[in-house]
Amino acid sequence: MRRPGTRLLLDTTLALTAVAGLGVLATRDAPAPGVEVERVDPPAAIDRVTAHIGGAVVAPGLVTLPRGARVADAVTQAGGVLPEGDLDAVNLARRIEDEERIVVPKKGAGATTLLDLNRATRAQLIALPEVGEVAADKIIESRSGSPFRNSDDLVTRRLLSAKAYEAVRNLVTATQ
Repeated sequence: MRRPGTRLLLDTTLALTAVAGLGVLATRDAPAPGVEVERVDPPAAIDRVTAHIGGAVVAPGLVTLPRGARVADAVTQAGGVLPEGDLDAVNLARRIEDEERIVVPKKGAGATTLLDLNRATRAQLIALPEVGEVAADKIIESRSGSPFRNSDDLVTRRLLSAKAYEAVRNLVTATQ
């Protein structure tokens, strides 16, 4: 009769030890000494958004608002607009996303030229927030097939995510 190999004996011993250990753990009522179990409630701020508001407002800084709040709510929470603030340069009705930065420009400073998506160079597109080299190349390739009708095409053509689009929507336009 042949004796089982050392490897087989070792594997069998390890398997039996593991089964025995699981049996002991399964019959215990309390956690092992030194092991603490902490139950954590979900974060309270899950239904809130925090944005950074700056520019021509009374109290620039972080504001925390209910999810679905609008830019107008952030301006109000920041103490309102200063006399030199240009609210016409800001879309007050737009809903705020978490971690967003909102700037209320001074009168005359908000009159910036919008970047035309149908004519912008690669370097101009890369200079936009949330647009890197890959996205810029996709935008140029997409417009060569058919020009953009409006800036919303960036999302409908899946060139930018909705969050990235929010960062550039007030900086771009599409003329034909």
